Amino acid sequence: METIFKNGNILTMEESAPRAEALAVQFGRIYRVGRNEEIENLSRPTTKVIDLQGQTMLPGFIDTHNHFCLYALLTDQADCRPAAGCVRGEDVVEALKAQAKKTSSGKWIMGWGYAAYLLDDKKELTREDLDRASKKHPICLVHVSVHGAVVNSRALKELGYTKKTPDPPGGKIHRDTQGEPNGILSESAFMGPLFFSSPSIYSKMVADYDREGRIEMMSRCAARYRQLGIVGAHDPFVDNLTLRTYQETENAGRFPFRLYAYILNQWADPLISSGIGRGFGSEWIKIGAIKIFLDGGMSSRTAAVYKPYVYPPKAGRGILNYDQKGINREIEKFDRAGYQISVHAQGDRALDMILKAFGRVISKGNPLRHHIVHAGNLTPPQIDRVEELNMYIASQANFFSLLGDGFIEAYGPIRSQELYRFHTLLKRGIKLGFSSDCPVAEPNPLIGVRDSICRRTASGQEFGPAECITAEQAVALYTREAAYFSFEEKERGTLKEGKMADLVVLGKDPLTLPPEEISSCKVKMTVVGGQIVYEGK
Repeated sequence: METIFKNGNILTMEESAPRAEALAVQFGRIYRVGRNEEIENLSRPTTKVIDLQGQTMLPGFIDTHNHFCLYALLTDQADCRPAAGCVRGEDVVEALKAQAKKTSSGKWIMGWGYAAYLLDDKKELTREDLDRASKKHPICLVHVSVHGAVVNSRALKELGYTKKTPDPPGGKIHRDTQGEPNGILSESAFMGPLFFSSPSIYSKMVADYDREGRIEMMSRCAARYRQLGIVGAHDPFVDNLTLRTYQETENAGRFPFRLYAYILNQWADPLISSGIGRGFGSEWIKIGAIKIFLDGGMSSRTAAVYKPYVYPPKAGRGILNYDQKGINREIEKFDRAGYQISVHAQGDRALDMILKAFGRVISKGNPLRHHIVHAGNLTPPQIDRVEELNMYIASQANFFSLLGDGFIEAYGPIRSQELYRFHTLLKRGIKLGFSSDCPVAEPNPLIGVRDSICRRTASGQEFGPAECITAEQAVALYTREAAYFSFEEKERGTLKEGKMADLVVLGKDPLTLPPEEISSCKVKMTVVGGQIVYEGK
C-alpha cells in the first residue's frame, strides 16, 4: 500500500457511507475507505502513514467554471480590486501607473477587478483617467464582471474606435457629450478585439512570454489553486495557444491538476474538422465543451432582461450576441457534431432564448449534458423547462458577497431577491455545480460554501434568504455534483474505492462550523492522483 491516512474525520460525500476514519491509496486511486483498524491492517514497511489527527478530509474541490488561463495572465498584470488596496478611483490609476513602469512602451497593460460600485468614491473611470496612468501603453481596465472594460486613448486608437465607429453587433462603445468614445466598452466592443479576434490582444499578450515563461505562468496558477484544495477546473476560454501551453506544462511535469478545456464557438471549427471529440486528451488535460456567450453580466447591466434595469436610469435591457435564429444555428451545429455545449446566459430574456434553442435539439435525458452557465435570473416557468430538458447549471454562490450589492442596485430590492434560486433548483432535482468564475471572484471554494448558506452581500444585505442551502449541499456542489459536468462521476467527486485519490484536508469540519467562519477554514493538504501537491501549516 502506498499511502494510508488515519484518524481522520473523512467526509466521503457518498450517501450510502458518508463518514469514515481512514483511507488507503494505491496506484493513484482510493484502495479502501473505512475504520482505522481495517485500513491500518493494509500497511506494509514501505507504506507512508499520515495521521490526520482528527482533521477533516473531503474529495478535492472541482471548479466547474473558471477562467484559469485568463487568471494566470492577469495575476501578472495590475490587480485593481479593493482587496488589493484599490478602494478609490485614484488608487486604480496608481496601480495601472505602477504596472506601466515595468512594462515596455507600446505593450498592452491590463487591470482587473474594477467596478465603480465597489469603490468608496464610486468613481466611474474613463479614458481621460487612464491616460494619466500612461499614454505610452494601450491600457485595458477589465470590469469585475469581465463583460466590459475601460480603455485609454492609446488603446482606442489601436482598436480603431473613433467618433464615426458604429457600435458592433452585441456591443456598445460608450461616448461623451460630443459623441467621442469615452473609453468605456461593453460586451463585444471589448470582448471582440480583446478575446475573440484571431489573433486577439489576449493571445498576443500570452505570446509575449517565451515557452518557459508560459509554463511558469500556468504552473504558478495551478499551485495557487491547489493551496485552496482545488484539484481541477473547467476553463471556458481556451484557444490553440492556451491549449498548447497546457500541454507543454503537463509535459514538463509541472501541472498535477485536472483541466477540462472548453473551446469558444468562434474557435471550434478546426476541432470539428479534425474529428477531435469531448474527452480527448490525457489524465490531466481533456477537451471539454463548446462555450457560447449569449448575453452579458448583471452588475454590468449587459445581461439580457425583459424589464429595464432599475439603476441607473436608462440602463436598458442588456445586450445579446445572437438573435433567436443565430443561437438556434449555433446550438444545432455543435449538438449535431456530438459536442457538449455550455452557454453563458444570465438575464431572463437570454434564458428564454437558450431554452428554446436547446429544446429543438435535446433528446431524452440530455445525454450530452448541455448546460447553462450562471442562469442567475431563471423565472419559475424557465425552471420548469430546465427540469423538463434535464439541463445542467454551473453557477456561482461566491458572487453574493462580491457582486451582490451591484445586483441589488441593478435589479432593485424586490427583483434581486428572486435571483440565483439554488434551494429551488436542488429541490427540483436539477443538476447544479458550483464554481467561482475566477477572475470575476476569488477561486476559494469555501467562500462559495459560506455565501450559499448566508446569502449576504458585502454591505450585509440579505440576498434571497429563502434560497439558502446547507453546508453539506454546498460542499457536494463543489465535489460530487461537479464531477457530472465532465462525465467523471465514476472517477472523481466522492471518496470511494476505485476512484481517483484527489483529496483535500481541512483544519476544521465545514459542515459543523458556524457559516460565517467557513471561508477562513485552512487547507492543510491537497492530494492529486495520490500525490501530495500542497502541504500547509
